[in-house]
Amino acid sequence: MSKEHEFLQQVLKGHRSAVLFCELLFRISQVMDDIYDGDKEVSRRDFTEMMWEALVELPSNEFYMSNFAVLQPLVRSALNDWYDANELEHSGEHDQSIAFILRDQLTGLVSQCAYLVGGYQWLRHVSAEVRRFFHDETLVDYMNGLGGVK
Repeated sequence: MSKEHEFLQQVLKGHRSAVLFCELLFRISQVMDDIYDGDKEVSRRDFTEMMWEALVELPSNEFYMSNFAVLQPLVRSALNDWYDANELEHSGEHDQSIAFILRDQLTGLVSQCAYLVGGYQWLRHVSAEVRRFFHDETLVDYMNGLGGVK
């Protein structure tokens, strides 16, 4: 079991379909990002599995279906933020700082899933830790990774 899975199990109180929902989003977004950046080769199999998860598994996830009215706008916002981040990465330093903030808004979605499974007090208990866990790259490392992108 991965550290990420164990962490999601903890912050989502063992809610199986909530954990699966987050893991599906992470896998889909990672393959999308790999294709977009071109920094990692994506096999046909990986692409096909990503499409299956996006078109079949995610929409039929019990947690997603039960909380669609809350989660779908958050997914839309996270995807739009990722688009914006990719555009801003190619601008000046300030825009790249904004991109660093925007590029992984799925973290905020995990916090909202914690709210859905545990309420306000649970959200406040785990939210900062969720951000620490998933935002493990520093701004300096991110900026250095952009290299000559300006």
